[in-house]
Amino acid sequence: MLLSLYTFYVSSPVLIPLTLAMLITMLFSPVMSVFDGLKIPRPLSASLVMAVVVAAAGAGAYGLSGPARDWLQKLPQNGAKIDHMLRSIKRPFAQIQQATDQLASTAEGSQPTLPQRVQLATPGLTERLVGGGAQFAATVSVIFVLVYFLLSAGDTFLRKLVSVIPTLSDKKRTVEIIRSIEKDISFYLIMMLLINIGLGVGVAIITSILGIPDPLLWGTLTVVFSFAPYIGKLAVAVTLFIVSMITFDTLGNALIAPVSYILLMSAVHLAVPFIVRRRLLLNPVAIFVAIIFLGWIWGITGALLAVPLLASFKTICERVSGLNPIAAFLTP
Repeated sequence: MLLSLYTFYVSSPVLIPLTLAMLITMLFSPVMSVFDGLKIPRPLSASLVMAVVVAAAGAGAYGLSGPARDWLQKLPQNGAKIDHMLRSIKRPFAQIQQATDQLASTAEGSQPTLPQRVQLATPGLTERLVGGGAQFAATVSVIFVLVYFLLSAGDTFLRKLVSVIPTLSDKKRTVEIIRSIEKDISFYLIMMLLINIGLGVGVAIITSILGIPDPLLWGTLTVVFSFAPYIGKLAVAVTLFIVSMITFDTLGNALIAPVSYILLMSAVHLAVPFIVRRRLLLNPVAIFVAIIFLGWIWGITGALLAVPLLASFKTICERVSGLNPIAAFLTP
């Protein structure tokens, strides 16, 4: 068991791009099915899909980079304003911190002087950003190439798998299982994407009505952050609270946007069981455990992949009779 965990941890530079590529391929499978119906060759249709994705992502990143840079510049300039608005909230915590500091200073007066600590210099922010940017670009390039080849291959790997199965009945059963798994996972990913887009549109409308600049930026961030359960939604609420404090002059007005988002998010979560098939819903405890586990092994990327991978695993368990008890445990 420990060896398996260590293997997953060490091989993360390979497993993470491969996992992302497979999930993205399943997300695009309905589009590829349409192209297949039009008798368009797989390499050509895969090129068209990837070209549209790259163009949309590039246009979005270029269009939102300016507003994002402006807000990052506003944040330190409005630090005093944010601190003043939060003073009423921070006052009880400040009193606790003051009492703690007094106890610490009293304890230090009765203790001998500790030896000086030597701390090695760590890379600066610029070096970290440059290194992280290069690694991110390399990972995105690998994922792009993998998705293209997986989309171009189509049923090649499935046909090769079926060819090595001895009996005809087992061949049919294998194809049915794989097709149903692909269909369910694709449906789940598409529905989650549409739900997150709906949340993003709602946040864009809320910020536009309230007069917060760049509503498209906050809607896009909501779509991206919503893929991370719990943590992502908390990040959206905190982000809306910060930009509201920069935009408005009172704490009451600054709370409208995050509270409206929380109400919208709650309404969407109540509607999810009616939108997504129940057999694709997941146990909240299992989701939380999966986030902790994959976040521990693969970091932030693992936390983002936790829910899609858990849904994929649950779908597989439902299709394999010996794993049905696990699927029942993962169902709410």
